[in-house]
Amino acid sequence: MRQLLADKIEALGLAGEFEVLDAEIRGKRSGSLITFRGMSAVTAESIKSLEAYDIAWVEEAQTLSERSLMLLRPTIRKEGSEIWASWNPRYRTDPIDEFFRYKPPRGAVSVSVNWRDNPWFPDVLSRELEHDYATDPEQAAHVWGGEYGVEHGAILGRLVESAEREGRINDNVEYFPDGPAVEISSDLGFRDTASWWFWQRRVGGFALLDYDADTGLDAEEWIPRLQKRLEGEGWPLGYIWLPHDARNRTFQSRHTVREQFLEAFGNKVRIVPKTSKTDRINAARTILKRCEFHKTRCEVGLEGLRAWSYEFNPETGIFSKEPAHTAASHPADGYSYGAQMMTEAPAAEAARDERMVCIGPETKTTRPPTWDEFCEAGDKARRGAFDGEV
Repeated sequence: MRQLLADKIEALGLAGEFEVLDAEIRGKRSGSLITFRGMSAVTAESIKSLEAYDIAWVEEAQTLSERSLMLLRPTIRKEGSEIWASWNPRYRTDPIDEFFRYKPPRGAVSVSVNWRDNPWFPDVLSRELEHDYATDPEQAAHVWGGEYGVEHGAILGRLVESAEREGRINDNVEYFPDGPAVEISSDLGFRDTASWWFWQRRVGGFALLDYDADTGLDAEEWIPRLQKRLEGEGWPLGYIWLPHDARNRTFQSRHTVREQFLEAFGNKVRIVPKTSKTDRINAARTILKRCEFHKTRCEVGLEGLRAWSYEFNPETGIFSKEPAHTAASHPADGYSYGAQMMTEAPAAEAARDERMVCIGPETKTTRPPTWDEFCEAGDKARRGAFDGEV
């Protein structure tokens, strides 16, 4: 931004009106002052010097952290002062999007602007735009159309976009009363976000009915919240799948999360076996191709799945071995734990074999089996594997 302004001052022949320094631009006659400051390492003390400013303009605001935004907002408090932010949308969960687009304060103005609004849009860029839409429409929709993007190194992003294009993300994904009970998979956190996905097995796949997440809540608060959600929807509970660290004791309680959930939900509580993150990622990729999602209820969770990615080192040109720990980690981990258990449950697979029939005891005719009849054999087969996890 500094270099752009310096170049414009020079191009307009106004070099004599401004003093252009490394970290600021001063108006020689007007007394105006523009300072340039990075926000990545901002502290409460360093940002206090901005309190007398009229305007704070945050460029590339998609990278602004929640902490930096929280420090900046109360600092720009001069009467009539404003915070401007300009950015190319990256993820629905980015703090700047949450603040300006989804939870805007009174008086906030949010305007979407792209190449269509530029009357001087040059031909050279038009050719680039056409090429990008022809070769990589998903990336072009982000770069040129302002849609949320698929990160370089994304783990599930393109699979989520495929589900969107194939119509598997919509508001018609509802609970099927004649199907199996709802299962819940989770990623636990107290200071970090705890996330919960609500699954229903379907013939040939899975329906993600709902997603819930919050920070600062412990097991004692989550248990009634989950119970209320299930009761309010009229969904019977199949299993709650907790991650393996639910066995750990914390300073918040004398009992482990597992113990507290067992007391509330009985033998419906299961612990996901500990496996490598690579195995969970593979399970998540495999299962996502067979999933459909309720678009509105799962919106925040889906954005987490889109944003889950490996960290890229531009100096070495190598991605990290583990996914980057960001806000996307929590919905993605909760989903991958569930995906791991969906791949390990044989009962759902039995239901996909349409050749299986049952003989009616009175009519002696064949009929499709009920879900309970399908599951009975599967439950017996896996009971030995899971009973030890109760």
